[in-house]
Amino acid sequence: MLLAGIEPVVEAELRAALQDALITVLPDLVAAKEEARALRAAVAVVSIGPERDASFRLVNALSAAGTHVVVVGPTKDPDLILGAMREGAREYLVAGETDRLVQAIREQARPPEPAGLGSVLAVFPAKGGVGATSVATNLAGVLARNGERVCLLDLDLAMGDALAFLDLSGGYAISDVVPNMHRIDRALLDASVLQHRSGVRVLAQTDKLEEASRVDPAGLGSLLHFLRQHYKTIVLDGLRTFDDHAVAALDACDRVLVVVPQEVPAVRRAQRCVSFLRRLGHDDARMRLVVNRYSRSAEVKCQLLADTVGLPVAATVASDYPALIRAINRGSLLVEEAPRSQLAKDIAALASLIGSPQAGASGKRSLLRRFFGQKTLDVT
Repeated sequence: MLLAGIEPVVEAELRAALQDALITVLPDLVAAKEEARALRAAVAVVSIGPERDASFRLVNALSAAGTHVVVVGPTKDPDLILGAMREGAREYLVAGETDRLVQAIREQARPPEPAGLGSVLAVFPAKGGVGATSVATNLAGVLARNGERVCLLDLDLAMGDALAFLDLSGGYAISDVVPNMHRIDRALLDASVLQHRSGVRVLAQTDKLEEASRVDPAGLGSLLHFLRQHYKTIVLDGLRTFDDHAVAALDACDRVLVVVPQEVPAVRRAQRCVSFLRRLGHDDARMRLVVNRYSRSAEVKCQLLADTVGLPVAATVASDYPALIRAINRGSLLVEEAPRSQLAKDIAALASLIGSPQAGASGKRSLLRRFFGQKTLDVT
C-alpha cells in the first residue's frame, strides 16, 4: 500500500490498524509519479494538499496503473470530489476520518468477488405507502418457489413489515448475524433464519429494536457480502431514504426496482429518486421502473410517468386490494391465495423479467456515496 501526502500521525494510526499491510510512504507528490507506477501497489491513499494539481496527476497515474486510489481531502468540496472521480479515485474521505479510511482501504484491498455469488435486488419505493413491501415479499416468494435460494432482507430496522406480511416471528435478528458471520456456515444460517412455507428465508431486526444501533453501514455491507455466498438472490425491503445504511445497501445492489403508483406526488418523488441513484453511480441499466397498483383508467398514463421519471416502465403490477389484503392477513403469497388474479400473474411476470442479474454488475463502487451518505437524505 502507498501513502502520499499523509500526515505522520495518520500514518502511525494506519500502521497500527493495518499491521499486516506493507506500507510505502511517498512524501514528495511531484517526484512520486514514476516511483508509484513502478511499485504497482494494490491500494494507495493520496492526500489533497496545497499542491492540488500534483495530487490529481498522481491519482491519475496510479489509477491508470491499476491501483485502487482512496483520496483524502480537506473538506466535502464537490469540485474536489468530482475532480478526484475524473482522475480515477475509488473513494473520497475527509481528513480526520481515520476509522472510515481504514474501512475504505480494506474494502479496496478486498479481492474481486468470485463468480457464482448471488445477486442483490433492492425494492425502493418512490415514497411511503406505495406497496413496496408487498412487491418485495411476493417477488421473493415467487423466486423461491421457482427453486432459487432466496433471502428477503428487511432493512427497516425499527418498523419493518416483512415478517408480519408473511406471518413470521422470532429467529435470528440482523444484529445477531452481523457480529457472528465468521462463525456461521450455511447449515447454521438455514437453521437460524426464519423460513416461509414458500421457501424464502427472511432476515429482519425482529423485536430486538434496542440492538438495531449495533448494525452500522459497514456491518451492513459485510452482511450483504456474506449473504451473497449463501443465496442466489437477496431481495432488499425497507429502504425509504438515502441515509448511511440505505446508501451502503444500494452500493452493493446489482439492480434496483423503483416502485411508483400513478400519482403525481409519487411520480415527482420517483424522478428525484432516480436522479439521486444516478448520482450514486447507478446507471439506467441497473434500474427498473415498476408501476404498482396499475390501472388503465388512471389519469397518469405510463408514458407520461416514464417521460417524467426519465426511465421506461419495465413492468406494471395490477391493483387488487381484496386479494392482497387477504393474502397479508393469512401470511400467504398472492400465488398461494389468488393464483389466477392479474396481480399474482404480474408478480410472476416481474420475477421472470428480473431473473438473476449477474452478481457484481455494479462494477466500480460509487465514490459519491462517501459524499452523499453522511446524513439522511430524503427526496421530498
